[in-house]
Amino acid sequence: MHRAIFAAKKTMKKNSSSHGTGTTIAADQGIVFIDLRLDYAFHLVFGTPGNENLLLRLINAILPHRNITGVELSTQEHVGLRPDSRKAVFDVFCTTSDGSHLTIEMQFGEQKDFNERMLFYSTFPVQNDIRKGRFGEYGYMSYSFQPVCVIGITDFILKGVPENKDMINYYSVRNDKEPQHLFSENVSFVTVELPKLGKGISELSSDADFIFYAIRNIHRMREVPREFTGRGLEKLFELCSFAKMSKQHQMEYLAEFMARLDEQSRLRTAWENGEEKGIEQGIERGKAEERVANARKLKALGVAHDIICQATGLTAEEVAAL
Repeated sequence: MHRAIFAAKKTMKKNSSSHGTGTTIAADQGIVFIDLRLDYAFHLVFGTPGNENLLLRLINAILPHRNITGVELSTQEHVGLRPDSRKAVFDVFCTTSDGSHLTIEMQFGEQKDFNERMLFYSTFPVQNDIRKGRFGEYGYMSYSFQPVCVIGITDFILKGVPENKDMINYYSVRNDKEPQHLFSENVSFVTVELPKLGKGISELSSDADFIFYAIRNIHRMREVPREFTGRGLEKLFELCSFAKMSKQHQMEYLAEFMARLDEQSRLRTAWENGEEKGIEQGIERGKAEERVANARKLKALGVAHDIICQATGLTAEEVAAL
């Protein structure tokens, strides 16, 4: 992934307003709130120590029947049993008050085999439990492990599973002929398909509605909507405020933001320029076009010209001419 490092100069202001919590978070231009659909932003808000209360609210919105009362964050990087095994870096990995391991993945761009990826991710907590060594009642090594649940939040409709109208779907390992019989209670999967929320902001009612709506739409907001007043999500908006982030976090977020634009531009240009040889030529053309497009976006955000040159590879004359 391309990791250009640059910083945005922004003029942020606070005003009194009847639309919101009393303080309006706004900007004359550029980013007001970060996009929670991006891995970096999602991890920063829900996977950072100190934000466990927000993570707990998200988990209970997804798993209301579990009545989870607490979460403990764990390392996001996991490796297999062998030194040459593939590793995985989760957006959020935690242990709940009932002893279960939860892996939460936020997927912005459509991925055809995302359900298979969820299955792959479920193996790491199992391997970690086995590596630690669990013993049965007679002192012999046991294959038992703590329950594992993989939650996939997507901004697209999953293609690898049967479609329905439910935003949240729950999957487990069951008997095909008698689904009421579980093969194992220790592995389960949950999908949250955000496009199925299907509600406008005035139609939101439950705690889950507000959380999922914010995840999908907060980056489009210019201030805290009045509908969110009294919902207890003030910290969510504070953490997502670009102006309140440290310079380091701003740079890291913008790097992923630009990498996402780069990827979309390359794929679009390659598609437009045909197959086989056209794909290779299209990718090269796309790289040139995306540098110009990204420079325009950074210039609109008020980023200094020398930083734009460093991030995009354009000359000072080319940036000035945009």
